[in-house]
Amino acid sequence: MDITVRQTLDSLMGDCALLDRGGYIIGKGQTAIEGFTRLALLRLFVYLGTRGRTLGGAEALYISELMGSSIPKEDILRIVRADTLKPDSIFDSFLMICAPFAEAESDGVLPGGTDKLINSVNEIVLDYIACDGKTDSEESAILGKLIFRMKNFCQSWLSASGSRRTNRPKPVQQAPKPEEKPREPEKTLDELLDELNSLIGLENVKSEVFSLSNLIRVRKLREERGFSQPKISLHLVFTGGPGTGKTTVARLIAGIYRSLGALSKGQLVEVDRSGLVSGYVGQTAIKTRQVCESALGGVLFIDEAYSLTASAGQNDFGMEAVDTVLKFMEDNRDDFVVICAGYTELMEQFLASNPGLRSRFNKFIDFPDYTADELTEIFMMRCRSYDLRVEEEAAECARTFFEDRCSVKPEGFANARDARNYFERVLTQQADRLAAIEKPTDDELMTITVADVVGVIL
Repeated sequence: MDITVRQTLDSLMGDCALLDRGGYIIGKGQTAIEGFTRLALLRLFVYLGTRGRTLGGAEALYISELMGSSIPKEDILRIVRADTLKPDSIFDSFLMICAPFAEAESDGVLPGGTDKLINSVNEIVLDYIACDGKTDSEESAILGKLIFRMKNFCQSWLSASGSRRTNRPKPVQQAPKPEEKPREPEKTLDELLDELNSLIGLENVKSEVFSLSNLIRVRKLREERGFSQPKISLHLVFTGGPGTGKTTVARLIAGIYRSLGALSKGQLVEVDRSGLVSGYVGQTAIKTRQVCESALGGVLFIDEAYSLTASAGQNDFGMEAVDTVLKFMEDNRDDFVVICAGYTELMEQFLASNPGLRSRFNKFIDFPDYTADELTEIFMMRCRSYDLRVEEEAAECARTFFEDRCSVKPEGFANARDARNYFERVLTQQADRLAAIEKPTDDELMTITVADVVGVIL
């Protein structure tokens, strides 16, 4: 990776971290913007590098630099699921990144942020395409299509928000330090439970969490009255497909544990394999312990935890990360909680890989797939949150779309992420339609018509 491109990547990640600290979110906030952006680039790189062939050595090295550690080619292909390597899915990921950048630009938090995002992605991906020394016009065409869609999306978003891209304030010179941001008041238990209850669907999940909070409350009452209490494990396993709200619920549970006195801080630290495992001997334990220490007093949420043990016995360092987490759990059992998440079958394999895992994780919460009605409501709620009015015929088309998608559940079905991706594709089609109107009215800018939803494909 060229040094100037490395600087571009670092600057882009810095902007993403700034948005994370500023409270901007992707979707419902199920993952950090910085981590989501890095993963989107990783998926695009793997897609471009594996179309009809194996991943080249130069490309694998470039990807390792992106992830910040040396990762064997085989592990790169394990981390990135095949069902995510589709152009539309990859493009939609970048449109999801555009949304918080556009919001921050509209708010004056990140002036020129969308232009910088688009230019940075273009520069980084062009450098990746060139890293193997070959010219590939198809790869360049894919990038061109992506950049075009990102520009259209951002222009539509900023127009709809009333942003004036001219006469912008001077760019922010330095991101504020995390400690400079005023701390928001901690939410009460009732506020957290109300927020949980307001989530669309997830009735079984809500019931499980309410029962868990009642168990902790009753246990605390008994302790206060001098009754001896057996030790209970607050560590959890979340099972289910992608986009079912696991991270959102994990964040609420962290707050609930804090409000009940089970944790001192209640922060959520979200990681996946790349955030725990290093590519060199001795570094994984250090890296993993640093992550655990950042989560002390709160919850460490390990997404796709099964990927840590998928390569066990093949000179992989994932098991070293597992052992380090288990030791930290034992040493800090009174102020540290781990929630592991992933597909049901794969999580069973993960727990079977180490006796210490099965003994510490005995509480499972299953997150079922969303229904068509629930996905439609998520789409409509998304529209309402941005003051978009959906015409009745357009709403019916959206419902039909989700009914068909839920009945088939094609490869890559992603529940609530599908609803958010659908929303962003609709917004793109609306932008294409409005671009043909010389001076659209406010009502036209804020209305979703049937023309905007017909033909949307995920």
